[in-house]
Amino acid sequence: MQLDNRSQLDDRPLSLVNVSNARQLGRLVEDLRDVAARGYNGETDADYAVLVNAVAGTVRDEEATLDKVFRLFPRVREIRAVDPGPLGGVARCGRGRDDQYYVTMCAWADQISVGTVTFLSFKERLGPPGNDFVEIRSELEFPIPGADPRPVITR
Repeated sequence: MQLDNRSQLDDRPLSLVNVSNARQLGRLVEDLRDVAARGYNGETDADYAVLVNAVAGTVRDEEATLDKVFRLFPRVREIRAVDPGPLGGVARCGRGRDDQYYVTMCAWADQISVGTVTFLSFKERLGPPGNDFVEIRSELEFPIPGADPRPVITR
């Protein structure tokens, strides 16, 4: 599967981190129905990878769930609310640094899903990744018109 211009990432250590992150998100929803954990190559030389995690289930309190998401990633700071895009809910982005990468992570929570889009870069990103985040979320999760209000998570 491809995400925009990004091809799937072939990096075993990051893949293991990604699966672990998705499992943690799965604990934040009731009635877990679907899980996605994918890594993609960056679009530019500065971006090494984009990690995408999402779970579908029941979310009782979107704001509290988003608080819990960011508590799972204590190195991510400078957290600010961002536009969640047309799929609604609440969203925030933050930045941090680990031993190897600059990290920019955006997360969302709505009544039926929770997810993160994490950009790993060798250089610090300038400005928030708002449009990239919304586009990636829209490719990952989409509502089915007239159906049960459960997101379909593409894998």
